[in-house]
Amino acid sequence: MKNPNDYDSFERLFIQKEKLIEVLEFCRKNNLKRLEIVHGIGDGILQRMVRDVLESQVNIDFYNKEILHHQSGAVMVEFH
Repeated sequence: MKNPNDYDSFERLFIQKEKLIEVLEFCRKNNLKRLEIVHGIGDGILQRMVRDVLESQVNIDFYNKEILHHQSGAVMVEFH
């Protein structure tokens, strides 16, 4: 998006969700084996959305990339 301020927070989250689904489909179509999703550390809304989308997918494993048992703001996805 050119200017994020043109959208409210719900619209931005919806756009990010649609892009995530698009990227997951691209990975499957192109037989990619891994994808790292960087959602950052914040209030957890984007992180929860990423987790919800990933939980709705089939034939993948995913896990948080943790550094010293602290949240890193990223999730690694492995496609089967």
